[in-house]
Amino acid sequence: MDRSPLWDTFKALPDTFLAYIYAEKTRLAMAEESRHVVNENQQIVAGFHHGYEASDDQYHPGTFQPFMMKGYWIPCSEGKLFQLRQGHCSITRTVEGQDQILYLVHPKSATLFAPLISKYQHTQVDVPALALSSFRTLLIALPAGGTTEFAMVKVSLNEEIGGGRRLLYQKECAASVANSSVLKIKQTEKFTCLEENLSFVPDAHLIDPKEEAVQLSGAGMIHRPVPELFTTQGHYIIPLYALFGINNWPLLNALIEQSQTTPTQFITGALLRPIAEEMVDHIYRQRFYLEFHGQNVLLKLTMDHNDLPAIDFIYRDMGGVNCRLGDVQLHQLPEHLRGHAQYWEPNFIPDAAVIMEGIAKKVLFNLTKVFFKSEPTTRDPEFCCWRAKMTVYGYQDNWTLPGADGRTDNHRTRHTPKTFYRYGYFEKIFARELLEVMTRHGIFLNIKRSCPDYDYSFFMDKIGNIDSCNTPCVEFEWFSELVKMTLPHYFQHQDAYSRRKNISVVRP
Repeated sequence: MDRSPLWDTFKALPDTFLAYIYAEKTRLAMAEESRHVVNENQQIVAGFHHGYEASDDQYHPGTFQPFMMKGYWIPCSEGKLFQLRQGHCSITRTVEGQDQILYLVHPKSATLFAPLISKYQHTQVDVPALALSSFRTLLIALPAGGTTEFAMVKVSLNEEIGGGRRLLYQKECAASVANSSVLKIKQTEKFTCLEENLSFVPDAHLIDPKEEAVQLSGAGMIHRPVPELFTTQGHYIIPLYALFGINNWPLLNALIEQSQTTPTQFITGALLRPIAEEMVDHIYRQRFYLEFHGQNVLLKLTMDHNDLPAIDFIYRDMGGVNCRLGDVQLHQLPEHLRGHAQYWEPNFIPDAAVIMEGIAKKVLFNLTKVFFKSEPTTRDPEFCCWRAKMTVYGYQDNWTLPGADGRTDNHRTRHTPKTFYRYGYFEKIFARELLEVMTRHGIFLNIKRSCPDYDYSFFMDKIGNIDSCNTPCVEFEWFSELVKMTLPHYFQHQDAYSRRKNISVVRP
């Protein structure tokens, strides 16, 4: 960290924040999560792909290498500004009556924003920046009256990563700010969100004229103020992915040991049960969802009065939130953020199903895999019994490789229908927790009331069979189907109840 003179700027950060940055980078878990089922002709017939194809360069989030980024002071009238409240932040100012914003251009996006750079070259400033958990999520340092003001920003990256171009389209920029306002009133003691208070999208004429599609969709930037919990003492903030992978096993193992419980009890009580509670409350009762994965979710670790670890959840990336807002909620937003199309797509239900399935693919699979490789044979009889059973049935390569010694995060990515096993140990516990929460909150009961003829037999059979070694769910995505086969009927019940009580209903 001392090799680059730019680090001198970031050394002014509080210890809590520096520890967070260290965790983001040293615990970065980017092992491939893909698993496919192939037929006798080696054609993929089931499974999923989720990789991390990206350039391994100086801008990579895994490097401790700050870089200098170019910023350009441009009039706010040269684009669309979305903000929660009036007033200035670290990247806005007023000069001679003109409101301006410091638009930040990632070095990999210089060609895309060539017209903007050319027009406002005379206002250019150099801004020290450091990648956090992704190429486009950055910590920046700005001079502020003899001191340094830090902020977290998300910028458009003109590069394809994981099969998608990493630009911030106008819809995401608008939604990130509006969702920050909406979710602010939905936070709980164990669940908070990092505010995104401002975003900006330059006008089309400031984008490369060859990029006609980008000119239409926009390519912007999001500002995130540094929250107080990043600068105060008494806790430790890490990304959720800090619990994934062989390299991070010592931290996960230490938390388990401190909890004085078995791994199954710790993971269930500290992670799976609270996540199930939040997801059911969000998707079914409050009608919004979050992209819940290792990068978007942070964990706040504290020790309670008995010196036992306590975990709270912090969500970042408001652009990945999808809300179905009623008229009352819309009118609580600033007028320029009330466009309903900015917050949810007509395919809310299938998207929510994808999000729920994604928890199994991107979070629970990684937890199961690290325990499969690292958990000793004597501490948790329940888990070890399951692991032995998987080995007897020949499914072990879903989480490891033949002859692997537990020193890598690799697993077999291509399987036959006889060797593929979709849901592992913690996926199945999470499934049971979801059903328990939904039952306790009356989800199934209310669906039955509004749809008395609805036939659950097929779905309930799948619920029962998720634990069976004879039904490894080769084609059936259980978590996705859970949402798709219950959410429409629950919404139908909610809307009927609202009409009876003359409550403002959500727009169709």
